[in-house]
Amino acid sequence: KGHLLAATFVLASFGSAQAESLAPADQSAIQSIIQNQVDAFLTNNSATAFSYAAPSIKRMFQNDQQFMSMVQQQYQPVFRPQSFTFGRIADKGDGPVQEVYITGPAGKDWVAVYTLEKQPNGHWKIDGCYLQPDNGAKV
Repeated sequence: KGHLLAATFVLASFGSAQAESLAPADQSAIQSIIQNQVDAFLTNNSATAFSYAAPSIKRMFQNDQQFMSMVQQQYQPVFRPQSFTFGRIADKGDGPVQEVYITGPAGKDWVAVYTLEKQPNGHWKIDGCYLQPDNGAKV
């Protein structure tokens, strides 16, 4: 429930005045990281998938196998998407948020909201992903 509430809040706040645009290079890098992680899920490459996770996520799951198991069990639409399309991206002040429209393995539509964190070396890492059913309503 907490994830859904967080996702609803994140989506609802997309249009807020505090959202700032990201540099095109950052947008491109963020979308590449998300796409690369999904590609790693599709090929069962847990080490590569885990490499795109932020340090807080890595600490939470401790290793790539535990991470992959959690994604497979709780994020099936992200783990095995039929289709995957990038939506809006915004900088929410505490980090970028990227919407992704997904059709899951059972044909159901979802919105995945990714939060990202810039690392000291300048690279982006995925700090979270929240899923909610896509009922077609625009937020």
